[in-house]
Parts: sequence; structure tokens; C-alpha cells
Amino acid sequence: MYMQIGADIKAKIMRDVEEAVKEFQARPDIKTRFGEPIVGYADSRNPIFDMYFSRTICDHPKRIYRPGNTVVVHFVPFAPEITESNRGGDQPSEEWLTAFNESMWLSMRLNGVIREALDTVGRLSSCTNTPTDWDEERCREEWSHKLVAYAAGMGEFGPAGSFKTKNGFAGRFGSIITDGQYAEAFEVLNAEQLEAMYQEIQRQYCYKEAKGVSCSQEMIKACPAGAISETGIDRKICQAHCKKINELIPSPEVCGKCFFY
Repeated sequence: MYMQIGADIKAKIMRDVEEAVKEFQARPDIKTRFGEPIVGYADSRNPIFDMYFSRTICDHPKRIYRPGNTVVVHFVPFAPEITESNRGGDQPSEEWLTAFNESMWLSMRLNGVIREALDTVGRLSSCTNTPTDWDEERCREEWSHKLVAYAAGMGEFGPAGSFKTKNGFAGRFGSIITDGQYAEAFEVLNAEQLEAMYQEIQRQYCYKEAKGVSCSQEMIKACPAGAISETGIDRKICQAHCKKINELIPSPEVCGKCFFY
């Protein structure tokens, strides 16, 4: 019975998310067009979250919402023409910046839609963060939807914390935590395996302090801030540049030039 309920609610969540995206982009005040959304599920007991938390990479879902057993993470990609509009140049394209801002509102709407779906089967839930939860000292969010997406098996990381899914890297992630148990069984990793995973994530980020990072000349030239060298990305220089674009959220996502590499 539990598996059937789980399968039914996950199907409902997917349908409701797809419908919400269609309704949102049909609004006359919204300019952005989106692609096919993806929804993933990560078990909050997965030791990956302990590894994230112990290294101050990301808050722990149980710390945010103690009854939470599953993190539901959603990704809505930008339409391909929006992604391509941001390739090259010194400034983000107008279409990219509009999509960055409008997709924040869509993400919050999707959290509400998922919460409503969970309510129909009596499940409790909690949102994870707001878009402005940014730690300037560590140059990252307090809570990372992308790290949840990684735990849910939705893809892998790219430069400056970008994330590559089957539907691309450009778009908006969001998440919500529920007491329901909907995630697939996770692999139990030992300390050595978790350390190897951490090192691989750092390498994918391409930050300077990571081992084995090597950035191409194309990627170096793509950065308008001069934050990238062959040995990686200087996140402080990157953040300083992004803060000129968006003071409240100085995330690499507001620029996104290196995400293509």
C-alpha cells in the first residue's frame, strides 16, 4: 500500500508541476519560456548530507525540518534560446537576467504546488530557504538545491557550482522537505568513498582550492571578471563581479558565462 501511495503522489506532483509551469509562463506579465521540468527525491538520511553539513557546504535537511524524511527537488530549464542568448559577451543577456528573476517566482509557486499535493495524502512539509540566503564569506547558499539534486541522482556539477541535468544546466532549482518517504534506496558509502565524492564535486566546481582542476582557454576567456585561470576559479573575484549584477544574490548564476564549459 505504501509503495502504491508513493507512486501515486509522485505522479501527481509531476503532473501538477508541469501544469503550474504552463500556467506561469502563460501569464501576460511573464516573458520567460521554460522547458520540461524534472522532479527528484533524496532521502534525508543519506550520509551525503552528513558529509555536506560537516564540511559546511550545505545545511542538513534534518536541521531545517526535523520530521523531514525526503527532500523533493525540482528543476525547470530555461528555453534553449534563452540559454544561448547568454553565450559570450561581457554582460548577461537581457533574456538571461529576466529568466533568472522570473524563475525565482516560479520556483516559489512550485513549492506551493508540491506542498498542496502532499497535503492531499496527509503529509507534512517545509520549505528549505529563500533566494537571498547567501553566505558572502563562503560564496555559496546556506542551503543548496543542487547538492540535493546531486544526492537525488539528477546529474553532475559544472563550473562555479552550475549543475548539468538531462535537460541542461540553465534553469531554476527549488526544493521542499516532507515527512513522507518517497526517495529510492541510497547507496551506503564509507568514509573513503565520501571523501572521494567530495573531491570529485570540488573538481567539478573548478574552484582554485580543488585538486586536479584544469580550466580550458575557452573557459578562461569566457569570464568577464578575469576570475578564471588554468588552475581554477577564484570564487571571491567571481562573487565581486556577480554582486555588481545582483547585490542581494551575488551567485555565479546571475552571470553564467562559464557554465557552457
